[in-house]
Amino acid sequence: MVGAIRWLTGWVAFTVSGKQKGQAERFLSLCTRGGKVLWEMKPTQNECTFSCRIRASEYPSLLPEARKCRVRMRMLGKYGLPFYWRRATRRKGMLAGTALFLLLLWMLSGRYWLITVSGNDQLAASTLLQAAQEEGLYQGALRNEVDPQSLASALMKRFPEIGWISINTRGSSAEICLQEGVPIPQEQTSETPANILASVDGVILSINTFDGTAMVKTGEAVTQGQLLISGIKENQLGGTSAVYARGKIVAKTKRSFSAQVPLEQVKAVKTERTVCRRSVTFFGITLPLNLHKEPEGLWQREQEEFPLTLLDTQLPAFITQETWNQYREQPCTLTQEEAESLAWESIELQQRELLGAEGRVLSQKSNIKIQDGTLFLTVTAQCQEEIGVSQEILFG
Repeated sequence: MVGAIRWLTGWVAFTVSGKQKGQAERFLSLCTRGGKVLWEMKPTQNECTFSCRIRASEYPSLLPEARKCRVRMRMLGKYGLPFYWRRATRRKGMLAGTALFLLLLWMLSGRYWLITVSGNDQLAASTLLQAAQEEGLYQGALRNEVDPQSLASALMKRFPEIGWISINTRGSSAEICLQEGVPIPQEQTSETPANILASVDGVILSINTFDGTAMVKTGEAVTQGQLLISGIKENQLGGTSAVYARGKIVAKTKRSFSAQVPLEQVKAVKTERTVCRRSVTFFGITLPLNLHKEPEGLWQREQEEFPLTLLDTQLPAFITQETWNQYREQPCTLTQEEAESLAWESIELQQRELLGAEGRVLSQKSNIKIQDGTLFLTVTAQCQEEIGVSQEILFG
């Protein structure tokens, strides 16, 4: 506390020396009896000289004692806030720089600059960060404008495969912690009565009714548009009520798929020419590290990000490296095996899009022919898929 007061009021360091031994000691004694507060009094290499310190305001009052004792005082330096402030006011640039630094520090401390993701396995961190940015959490976002609980709920709705998630904040950093789990089934909240109809012809393999009245049984053949689960059900009193029918109906269906691949094609061939662009992003501001422009034409970009760290702590900055590879078009003729491979890839893509994640192909027959320089692939497949679709009940 005493040191803080002395720094605020300022002090002077000086030496006092006499021609004869004892003069400096007498001077110090007179000062002490006179109420002057001296500290750090100690002799120097010269036995007739002492160094000491005193408050800056009391230093001029030492001159009468110095004349009386015939000693010489020599000032070594002035220290403390008053002298520091006086020197700073003479240097306008330093004063302005200090004020600007404090202002920037205050502004930056109220924002999030480091955002990380942990616990993700199947979900890509870039996908989660992009979703968080759309919900309001990004580098430079104001801390008082981000609600961690609301953000966690929004991300849970966007990614049903997340078992639990929390947003942990500390200072200017935020961590998205999550654990992936089984997708949570979405409850149907519609109050409009509806039936479930067959979307395609098939044979019922299984039917699970959650709400409504089942109209078909396992093993029955159904046609497109046939009623599978009715939204009209009977209650315990013998009356009827209209509900939104819910259920899962899996059937064996017959599907046809086709694809065609021209044998004469143009493919992109990679050349040896590359362009590398680098930039650094610091506190949300991106600055280029070279002057290469984004190339035009047939180029493919590969991007990598390298976070910057200090003492094993990740900083809110990273270096981005873009590698652009040039390609050129080159005519080529596919062999029948290559064309068949491309055609089967197209067929498999069609099957995944049509049957969904739970559907699968039980068996299939294919027919291949080449006509007018094009390979045609036709597939007839026995499939297992969910065929129920909802249709609103209209009352006249």
